[in-house]
Amino acid sequence: MKLFYHLFSYLLIGIIALIAVDEYLSFQKEIEQYEADMIAAAIQDGRSISGLFAHAWRENGEETALELLDDASINGDIRIRWMWLDSVAEKLEMSDEQERQLHSLNRGKPFSLKMDNRKGDLVRYTYVPVDIGQTRKGALELRQTLISMRELMRSMLFRAFTITALLALLSGLVLYVFMERKIGRPLRRLMTHAGRIGRGDFSADRSITGNDELAITARTMNDMCSRLVIAKEKIKFEYDARLKTLEQLRHTERLSSFGLLSAGIAHELGTPLNVVDGRAKMIADEDLSESEVKECAAIIRNQAERMTGIIRQLLDFTRRPRQHASPQNIAVLVKQVFQLLYPMAGKQHVIFFLNKSDDADVTLHVDPSQIQQVLVNLLMNSIQAMPQGGKVDVSLSNELLSLEPGGTESLEKYLKIRIQDEGEGICQENLENIFTPFFTTKSIGTGTGLGLSIAHGIVEEHGGWIDVESKVKHGACFTVYLPLQETAK
Repeated sequence: MKLFYHLFSYLLIGIIALIAVDEYLSFQKEIEQYEADMIAAAIQDGRSISGLFAHAWRENGEETALELLDDASINGDIRIRWMWLDSVAEKLEMSDEQERQLHSLNRGKPFSLKMDNRKGDLVRYTYVPVDIGQTRKGALELRQTLISMRELMRSMLFRAFTITALLALLSGLVLYVFMERKIGRPLRRLMTHAGRIGRGDFSADRSITGNDELAITARTMNDMCSRLVIAKEKIKFEYDARLKTLEQLRHTERLSSFGLLSAGIAHELGTPLNVVDGRAKMIADEDLSESEVKECAAIIRNQAERMTGIIRQLLDFTRRPRQHASPQNIAVLVKQVFQLLYPMAGKQHVIFFLNKSDDADVTLHVDPSQIQQVLVNLLMNSIQAMPQGGKVDVSLSNELLSLEPGGTESLEKYLKIRIQDEGEGICQENLENIFTPFFTTKSIGTGTGLGLSIAHGIVEEHGGWIDVESKVKHGACFTVYLPLQETAK
């Protein structure tokens, strides 16, 4: 409820400011009225006593008059004494301004002032002039302590604090209940709903009530969820369709490669078939001994196993790829592809070489059929680029590379498969398009234009990439980078 504390803080500051201003104005008014009442009471008392005092002075002398003042001061809160006007300023240590105001006594007007006495207490002095029939002027001094006024001030301050605390408590309770019912609960439901959306749960919130802004926001989120569900289904449908199309294209490419390999495979099967035919005729037409028949049968079985192996490899290659990754020795996969392409390469006098660094780690967690298709596509391009024969060097090594250009941090270990041929090479303008689907420079019937684009897609799906370098008449070099950390999965 951080929002509650923020709002309550602002509200409390407002309440305190409002009460402070009100109490300050009330305090000033109360104090002014209190002092005015004190002055009026002192002047009234002074004038009441002044007549008796002046009469006593004239009739019975100064001493009797002063005794009368002492009697009047005994039981009251006001202390009264007689003061000669010419000694008042000196005894009270008045300022120049107060001395000028004191001269009003000479005109018969009372005078009052407030100042600290010698003990440090705040005291109000009120002087009422008295005519005692002498030249020297005098006045009654009525002294009142202001302790009661300080008590009044403390009482008003306590009342202000009490009112402030009660208002803060009451407003806090009202604000908390209001925010909890109208803001807190709906906001928590919105946050929970938003969390579900973040986790992929687009189900609508059916507990929405009311027509305030939060309820409208919740209904808007429900509408957004409905649209997200539709969009998610649409994306899934398009993704499945894309995968199906991609799988079909890859299978088509494999069948195309199968067609190109068929001639070589047929030639590869011809030799063992001739051997089988010859040995079968010997058994049928000649009078062979039992040992010779067994020898012919063994030869026929060996040649049959050889043909079975060739056909199995071809079937494995043309079978639809399965998306099952497992630890694979890439060197073994390269040798299997060499064996598969041997008939086609031999027909064009192309020789394969495999170089593997002694310390190279060549075991990756990959889909073997897909990596096999990458190698077949790249090596078939090399074979087709060398119609007059030549050699293809395949090297396996490891490199530490960073995904950031020129970066030295976060280096990752990759398997580098480098395929270098001695073909015609690729011109610069074609290098930019060789991974574009259906782009081909081959003659009709020798390629679909999908081989390199499919190889590029498969390598990217495995977290790697393909680099290519080539100059016309100096061959081409394709380098496949595959991350080694996949083996840890």
